[in-house]
Amino acid sequence: MSSSTPPPSGGSPQQQGLGPQFPGQGSPLPPAPQGADFGVHPAQQPGGFAPQQAQFAPGSYQGGPGQQAPAQKPPKDFVVAWLLALFLGALGVDRFYRGFLGLGILKLVTCGGAGIWALIDVLIIIVTGGRDSTGQQLAGYDRSKKIAWIVTPIVLVLGMIFSSVNAATGADDAAVPEPDEVVAAAPAEVEDEPADGAVAEPAGAEEPAAEEPAEEAPADDAPAEAPAEEPPVAAEAPTAEVPTAQQAMTAAVDQGRTDAEAAETDLQRANVLNERSETLCETVPEGVVQDWIGTVETVDANGEGKAVVIVSIEDDIEIGTWNNAFSDISDNTLIEQGDPLYDAALDLAPGDTVQFSGTLKTGSESNDACYYTSNLTEVMSIESPDYIISFSDLRTVQ
Repeated sequence: MSSSTPPPSGGSPQQQGLGPQFPGQGSPLPPAPQGADFGVHPAQQPGGFAPQQAQFAPGSYQGGPGQQAPAQKPPKDFVVAWLLALFLGALGVDRFYRGFLGLGILKLVTCGGAGIWALIDVLIIIVTGGRDSTGQQLAGYDRSKKIAWIVTPIVLVLGMIFSSVNAATGADDAAVPEPDEVVAAAPAEVEDEPADGAVAEPAGAEEPAAEEPAEEAPADDAPAEAPAEEPPVAAEAPTAEVPTAQQAMTAAVDQGRTDAEAAETDLQRANVLNERSETLCETVPEGVVQDWIGTVETVDANGEGKAVVIVSIEDDIEIGTWNNAFSDISDNTLIEQGDPLYDAALDLAPGDTVQFSGTLKTGSESNDACYYTSNLTEVMSIESPDYIISFSDLRTVQ
């Protein structure tokens, strides 16, 4: 006997031998969704439309972290940074360009660290290639580093030459007023002679011939006695005050000028400096200057406010400090504020007669062994040497 079992409520008819039938398997109903939400039906919108779920296609995520992260800014150019450091380094422009705003302001305020910081930055850039504020290597270093290595030393040497030439030119301009004193003194002597002649002529015209010799004799004696007394006083004062070592230096320079004029070859002319150096080593041992007498030619200040003092001991022979911090790095001749010498320099003016002491700077080259000068050429060193000294005393001679 066979019996039939009614189909489960809400289900679909079963076929014999096939087991329970589910929607989508031989049934007109659509397949049910699979997963954790099986059996849960989404809410329908009015009209019988069900909301559509968002479909995501496989692929990379756009707009978030991952493969599409923001690109880094391109690095700064090496050539631009190098040129700015070389020509405008004292103003900190190279630091501003590379993005170091704080260091750029500090460099600007300190004038490139008195030039030392600016020089160091140039060397760092041409040696290592430099980096910007993001840590990236400056672009184009490998392509331009050879040119930078060639151009940088040339520019630095030319800068030193121009500074020295400007210093020499300024010293020569300060020495110009000396001829004016000679010219001003000459007319005074010329005026005295006509005055004596004018007195003698009327006396001869008015009185008899017998009385003329009696009056002319005192007139002739008076002028003869006055000049005889005045010149020795003017000549004896400087001779007594000038130390022997100072006179020896002046004589050695004068002898060098004479030998240079008589030289027939460049080799003989170059040897003049060697001979003068040997003489100075003997006459001014260890470069000690004690109570020398001179005339102030220059009283100035460098970019750091340090005092620059240059004294002339004879015509075209000068002794003084360097006039810039770069040349004075190893010698330390510039006078700093707070030093007693700085206060003494404040009271000086061009044309003042001063008594000074100190130590002349000794050179390392054969021509400047005793003692080196700041002149750029041998000719200038022979004709108008400018010796470098570290002052220990400066005082005005009344």
